[in-house]
Amino acid sequence: MSVQAQAIARHFGKACQSYSNAARLQRLTGYALLDALPVAPQGNLLDLGCGPAWLHPELVQRCQQLLAVDLSAGMLQQAQQLALAKDYIQADAAALPLAAASVQKVFSNLMLQWCPKPARVAAELERVLQSGGMVLLSTLLQGTLAELRQAFLALELTPHVNQFLTADALLLAMQQGAPTMDWQLQIETVQLSYPDVLALGRELKSLGANYVPDKTRKGLTGRSYWQQLQQAYPKGAGTTQKEPLENGAAETATKTIVASYQVAYLTGVKR
Repeated sequence: MSVQAQAIARHFGKACQSYSNAARLQRLTGYALLDALPVAPQGNLLDLGCGPAWLHPELVQRCQQLLAVDLSAGMLQQAQQLALAKDYIQADAAALPLAAASVQKVFSNLMLQWCPKPARVAAELERVLQSGGMVLLSTLLQGTLAELRQAFLALELTPHVNQFLTADALLLAMQQGAPTMDWQLQIETVQLSYPDVLALGRELKSLGANYVPDKTRKGLTGRSYWQQLQQAYPKGAGTTQKEPLENGAAETATKTIVASYQVAYLTGVKR
């Protein structure tokens, strides 16, 4: 396992207890993928980047055997508590310890953006899939957390936001890595609201998604730092919500911020 992969695994391992409660985006994209997954309980299904396996009760009904793979040992320990998969395997998506043509379906929800070489992942998917097998995956694209990136730049700070591929670059990587697969890509913009920037940062940390390669500054800390980031956050990227007071006699306006996520849904079928 590479040094970067070990660092990513550590971040997600630390978040294994808090992940499920913070996984708002992951639930939206996971259920969108599930809607496209054939319901027939046939073949082996690989959940690649399974996390704490909150979707396994659904996935196990759509296959004969469920295989769970994750980079993080902590996440796998959480997943094993459900005991729904046949095997729980700690592995890099770019080097799967699975036999060729051993899987009929692959399900992967918001995992691929953590892989520095998606073409290698595509090659592994092509290798383990049977002819006629399919991949359903979601990932993040360039433009994700654009508002947060803009706030960092306004403060003349290096953005502590991951670099994501464009849709064209992602599709090209998948086609080059898996030339015997037919790929289709759909894009969706998802916007989630947060009380403030600190709440956004806490959610990312709770997900383990606060890992940034080559990060020079240690964690975002200090009240004044967060206040500066809040002030720099794009003012148009928020809403005002009215919330009733406890006695119901009056209402108070509560400002929120919005974070945008560019989600790619990829479907691949092996010829």
